[in-house]
Amino acid sequence: MALRVTIAGMGLRGCQWARQIQASPAWELTACADVDPDALDGAASSIGLPRRRCFSNVADALDAHPPDVVVVATTSSDHEKTCEQTLARGLATLVEKPFTHNLAAARALVDLAEQQGAPLVVGQNLRYTRAHRTVRRLVEDGALGRVRMVACQTYRPPEHRTRLSSEPRHALWDIAVHQLDTLRHTVGEITGVMVETFNDAASGSLPAASFHAMLTFGGGARGLCSGTYESSGHEFFEGGQESYERIVGERATLHVLHRWLVLCPRGKLPRLVRRGPRPMTEEAILLGQVERALRHGEEPEASGRDNLATVAALEACTRSAQERSWVNPMELLAGA
Repeated sequence: MALRVTIAGMGLRGCQWARQIQASPAWELTACADVDPDALDGAASSIGLPRRRCFSNVADALDAHPPDVVVVATTSSDHEKTCEQTLARGLATLVEKPFTHNLAAARALVDLAEQQGAPLVVGQNLRYTRAHRTVRRLVEDGALGRVRMVACQTYRPPEHRTRLSSEPRHALWDIAVHQLDTLRHTVGEITGVMVETFNDAASGSLPAASFHAMLTFGGGARGLCSGTYESSGHEFFEGGQESYERIVGERATLHVLHRWLVLCPRGKLPRLVRRGPRPMTEEAILLGQVERALRHGEEPEASGRDNLATVAALEACTRSAQERSWVNPMELLAGA
C-alpha cells in the first residue's frame, strides 16, 4: 500500500518533492499546505493536485487528509514550528535543511520524535549526489590514505540570495549547511571552527553574505571552507552555482568540480573518476529512508539525531563569527 504524504510549503522545493512523490507508486500525494495562496494556486496547477486538497495551514491539511508522512519544505525559520505540529501527531517527518536555526530547538524535536516513535529525516540531499557518494567511497576504500586537509569553496551570484530568506546568518545556514554535512559524512566529525562572516559594503548586499571558516576534525585533518553570495562571472555555469572541493590524503589528492572528479595519486598520472550510474535521485534516497523506517523500523542514515552534529557545527560557526574565537561543536552537542 502506498504511503500517504502531505507537503508543507509549496515553493520551488516543495513542488520538486511533490513531483518526486508522484513519480513513484510507493507514495501518494494526498494534500499540501502553504500560507501563500498564490503558491497554492501555482502548485495545484503545476503538480495537478485538486485545489480542494490545498490548504492555507498545515493543521487543516492534516485533519482533512491524515497522512503517513509529512515533508516540511517551508521557509527554514518555520521548520521548528511545523515539525512540532507533525511530530506531536506521531507522523513521520522529512524536513528540509537547515533542520533548525539553533541546536536547542533541533534537540527538542529529536526528543519529541523519539518519544512519539516517529521517524525524523533531514533532507541533506547533497551527501547523496553521485559526486559525494563517490568521494565517500574513495575515502572509505583508502584510495587517498589518511585525510590530512580539505578545502571547499562555493560561489553564487547575488540574485540567488534574493530568492531565499534574508536571515542574517544566510551564507552560513544556506551554504555551509551543505559543506559541513558532506564533510562530516566523508571526513569525520568536526571538532573546532574559526569563522569570519562579512560582506562587500560597497555592493549594498545583506550582512553575512560571505564567510571563511577554518576547521579541525576528530581524525586530525584540517579544513578550509568559504562561501559567498557576492560572486559574478559564472551566471551561466551550472545555473550560477560554482563549487570546488579538494581532499588531500597521504596517498593521493582528490579534486571535485561539480560533475568532474580527478584523482591524483602520489607518483602517478592524474585520472578521471567516474561517478557511476544514478539509479535514483537524492530525494528518492531520502524518501526511501523514511519508508524503511516506517515499514521495518530501520534507523535512517540522515536522521534528525545524526543531523544534530551538523546543526551543532553551524551554531559553532555562528558563535565563532560573533566571538572571534575557536568553538568546538562537539562541546556544544554534549551540553545541548
